[in-house]
Amino acid sequence: MKGERSLAVKELLAQRVTSVLILLAILLSTMMTAVIGQSIGVLSAMRQQQAIAINGNRHAWFIQMNSEQLETLKGDGRLSFVGSSVVLGSARLDNTLILGLSEFQEDVSAVYPSLSAVKEGRLPEAPMEIALPEDVLGYLGVPGRLGDPLTLSLTKALRHGIVTQSYDFTAEFTLVGVTESNYMSYAAGSINGLVGPGTAEALLPEEYLYYNVDVRVKDKGAFQATMDDLVETLNVHELDIVYNVPYLDALGIRYSGEAAGVTDASGEGFSLMLAAGILVGALLLLAAGLVIYNILKIAVSRRTTQYGVLRAIGAEKGQLYTLVTAQVLLLCAIGIPLGLLLGTLSARGILAAATGLLSPEIFLVRDAGELNRLIAENSDGKGLFLLASAAVTLFFALTAALPAARYAAKVSPTAAMAGNRVRIKRRDRRAKKIRSFEAYYARLNLKRSRGRTAITVLSLVMSITVFIALQGAVGLLDIAGGGITEHNGDYSITNETVGFSPGEYQAMGEDSRVKELSAMQFSLYEQGTDGVPVGIAFGFPLQPTETFQVVGLNGAYWDRAFSSLPPEVLEKLKAGEGCMVRNPIPLVFEGEEIPRTTIPAGDRITVAGRELTVLETLDGYETYLSVGNSGFVNGVQIIVNEELYAALTGKTAYNWLLPVLAEGVDRADFDAAVEALAARTPGTLWLSYEETDRQLAESFAQIQLLAWGLILFVALIGLLNIINTVYTNIHTRVTEIGTQRAIGMSAGSLFKVFLWEGAYYGMIAAAIGSVAGYACTIFVEAAATNEIRLVAVPVLPIVEAAALAIAACLLATCVPLRRISKMSMVESIEAVE
Repeated sequence: MKGERSLAVKELLAQRVTSVLILLAILLSTMMTAVIGQSIGVLSAMRQQQAIAINGNRHAWFIQMNSEQLETLKGDGRLSFVGSSVVLGSARLDNTLILGLSEFQEDVSAVYPSLSAVKEGRLPEAPMEIALPEDVLGYLGVPGRLGDPLTLSLTKALRHGIVTQSYDFTAEFTLVGVTESNYMSYAAGSINGLVGPGTAEALLPEEYLYYNVDVRVKDKGAFQATMDDLVETLNVHELDIVYNVPYLDALGIRYSGEAAGVTDASGEGFSLMLAAGILVGALLLLAAGLVIYNILKIAVSRRTTQYGVLRAIGAEKGQLYTLVTAQVLLLCAIGIPLGLLLGTLSARGILAAATGLLSPEIFLVRDAGELNRLIAENSDGKGLFLLASAAVTLFFALTAALPAARYAAKVSPTAAMAGNRVRIKRRDRRAKKIRSFEAYYARLNLKRSRGRTAITVLSLVMSITVFIALQGAVGLLDIAGGGITEHNGDYSITNETVGFSPGEYQAMGEDSRVKELSAMQFSLYEQGTDGVPVGIAFGFPLQPTETFQVVGLNGAYWDRAFSSLPPEVLEKLKAGEGCMVRNPIPLVFEGEEIPRTTIPAGDRITVAGRELTVLETLDGYETYLSVGNSGFVNGVQIIVNEELYAALTGKTAYNWLLPVLAEGVDRADFDAAVEALAARTPGTLWLSYEETDRQLAESFAQIQLLAWGLILFVALIGLLNIINTVYTNIHTRVTEIGTQRAIGMSAGSLFKVFLWEGAYYGMIAAAIGSVAGYACTIFVEAAATNEIRLVAVPVLPIVEAAALAIAACLLATCVPLRRISKMSMVESIEAVE
């Protein structure tokens, strides 16, 4: 037989509704797999970019290399890149950040592209020239004008095995460049600056002039073998080689965890995103496959006689295989390219919403804004992933078409041309009253093709299960509405070093734009060798590992944070007539509690020569007081008012300001005032809670959008199955419908039969999907609590899912019912199926 492809085209044109349904299934599945593939590609590129930003474009690096070892590495053909630098020294900016200065022997952009991003001026080219990131200049408290002298106190370490010695020195540099701030380095606690060639030789003793050598290996599959051989050849100490673990993980390079000094691989967030993407993609492909299988199976069964005629005139089984699969291939040729295009266009938005489910720190960025910027930079078309998406969709489509093609190929010419003889099996039935003929008749119709009914219900069950499960997951991820939006102010303005002067505090409090100003003062004292705090007198020694902390609160902070205290106690604390003490948190070691200081309420203690009455005590971590985002430091906290704080510590500066703005204040105007305060006070960090709350709300809106997007994808494919099933039921029962109309059944009654069928599809799927969705909810809760247990039944999501499912089924049923209204009774009875 010739012209199978031409016949396939004619069949597609003849059965337009069936063709459109299959095309939509292919389009939706291709679109979603393209989104997943594109997102995985973007995530992979982002991980590589972030790994380079945080640790450089290098697989590993050697430290403390001499010139002979450097030349050996440069001459090794197994390395694709060898770059060297000399660390000049480091300076601590605050308790979390260190500034490191390096002199690069080659182009710095080859290893650190972010370091070479000049905002103003140029990179250093001569000895004693320096370029620093813009944010570092703020920490140093210098104006940052090009050509200005800059004096820094630095330290350079030299390690001999496990013994380390350091060289401390002070040097004056000339600022020649200001580079872009790289906040991603904050994750590692370090910021990098550049000095000109020859600076290290001019400032460091000879024994401290050693090289740091960055390397990239040509054969990524032989990475570990190459590194092991280099270590042995160069006789490198294990502490003198560092693996760029984030970059190796991003590139998928296998390495020895023992050699890299890690016990587990990083990138759990990416694995989670990848697993979630694959799971959703598999669910959608399965649903689409069911649609294609169901539609083709029905279409082939309706053309049994036609295929029998083809076999009788000489068609071979292989040609019938080709006829059926050619129809799917033709539809794939239209649907897959269009789906890839739509998927690529929507991938960026969906990825931004999906990454909102995870902490931005997983991608080595500081906040969601930087994460979205990186998504935009890496959202170019990923050809390989798009090709893989097309291949996966094509494979599933052909797999779904295979049973129908096999059925067509096995058609017997004699049996097919003789016609199907329907054998009716009657079971023993009890007589009962039929209350609604339409509903009864609809139930009988569902039993005519149990397989078709099962596939249609299964497609809808997927949608309901996803809906209920995502409702539970979204509820857990609702940060914006989870009670975290309670703040002591509209802004958080902190300075852990010099603090804000009483004048700055008073000026902000008197600002007409500020309705209320909460403030905190904070001093921490370590204990000396005798157990007493260093820098302040205390009545008795502390227990080992404990610190001594004095906290001063103004009246507004007392009212906001401790309004639950008895009114008379709160008033005494605000008036400075006593203090509140937080006792250290109990610590347990090897089953025994470590001794700790305990001060009960009512005691009198002596601090800095002043006797204080303990009016209230606090235990545990709740309402622990620290400045800004500083972490918990265990010890004794003495909490007093502002006057007592100044008398005990001798300090008057405020470390944390929390202003509440008056109604209608221009936020942008106040932001400028806060920025001016930060510029006057080096080391100041500030945060707008309004901006934070807005970002949290937007993040949750993105999560909701993503959840509904996934539900919509699965639901659309399920609805395609319902429309196809009802349409097929109408088409295959044309003569039956004509006969029913001829003997007196009204069009309304006939409509009710098919509407009842749609309602039954929805009710059965809702019942099964609710159970499956509740099971998924249990696992979602288990992921949050690390405990599998029965949880409250999500009644509202189940009711919503059931109502939506039934309504969608009724709506999908109405589409094919238009065919009934156009049928002629005579033509229907005379129609040959």
